[in-house]
Amino acid sequence: MRSRQGVQNWLYCALVGVLGLYASAYQTLVGQLTERFGLDERLMGVLLAVYAAGSLCSVLVSGMLSDSLGKRRVVLCAAPVMCLGLVCAATAGAVALLFAGLFLAGMGFGPCESTGSALLTDENPGASTRWMNISQIFFGLGAIVAPLAATWYLSRAGASTSGALLICAGAVFVCWLLLAFTSGGRLGRPAVATRDLNPFTVLKSREFLLYGVLVFLYLCYESVAPAYFKQLFLKRGADEGTANLAISVFWTAIVACRLVGAFMEGKEKKCIVVFSPLVAVGALLALLARGDGLRLLGVALYGVGCGPVWPMLFVLAARVFPQRSGASYAVMMFFSTAGNSLSPAIIGAGVNNVETTFVICAALALAVAAGGGYAARRYVAGAAHSM
Repeated sequence: MRSRQGVQNWLYCALVGVLGLYASAYQTLVGQLTERFGLDERLMGVLLAVYAAGSLCSVLVSGMLSDSLGKRRVVLCAAPVMCLGLVCAATAGAVALLFAGLFLAGMGFGPCESTGSALLTDENPGASTRWMNISQIFFGLGAIVAPLAATWYLSRAGASTSGALLICAGAVFVCWLLLAFTSGGRLGRPAVATRDLNPFTVLKSREFLLYGVLVFLYLCYESVAPAYFKQLFLKRGADEGTANLAISVFWTAIVACRLVGAFMEGKEKKCIVVFSPLVAVGALLALLARGDGLRLLGVALYGVGCGPVWPMLFVLAARVFPQRSGASYAVMMFFSTAGNSLSPAIIGAGVNNVETTFVICAALALAVAAGGGYAARRYVAGAAHSM
């Protein structure tokens, strides 16, 4: 039985890895998609927004259904929707079909990541932090590999964005097929099914609300880092290769530190307090360093500080409502998406000064550390604390 559970764990991690591969590849390919349909470059943001809108809508719907119908059912329904959307986008002959395909791909993506992660938490109660970190390591590895793989693929004769999207669809389909094949007898309703279909009722808990705010703040400083580190290096006279290296160093540090976080079960709050200030240290070092070497060290420290914080906040939130992990993960993903969507516009483009942006990021990281410290003192066990 345990060996079967282990197979399922690794398959869900593989699915999350494919999601990371697709998410990063899509960001790499979105420029080519706009060119293919003769769209203005400014509409790249619209293509990203359509996909994000589908993901956000489906995350909330899956949060309503997964705790009553079963998380495995939700994931096994969402993956084919994502495949259908990718195929539609790849073969679209009109902009309307492209938008429809991207929306469907987002609808499938959201539940696969949030509900799949919730399922890993449910089925590994003694090692939830380990498997959340491992799944995010897979996501990070997929995100690191995708731009290089997409660039290599498109350099081949006859290759196109359509082919790249179809490859992503095929990878999702293979994961779905393997998960469906190994899920026999495990597709029933939860033993304790909730009748509360409103996922936002979890926000009645002050502890849960705290984790939601913290994950929002975390995404604010994680999401701007890659693009603005590149800007910082170019502004300080570095060449394009060194500026791109900074992005790779950032993601490599995150992935490596999430491997460490996989062995920190039961120490989540302490890790948030210890790791988060490293973001501030890294940001200040990158700003004050006079050479690229020290500046890259600052980038690495920033990535280490981000490391396991995101998955640990999700695990802590799920423990507040152990019978409603689907709703918990959906609402936490809502906060994450909000931070990821708003921060580049507000503390990035709105500030329009790379140094000021990183000073704000440092302050936000210290706020997350303070919030983790408060949670460690105030909430000893993961019991729900209502308003």
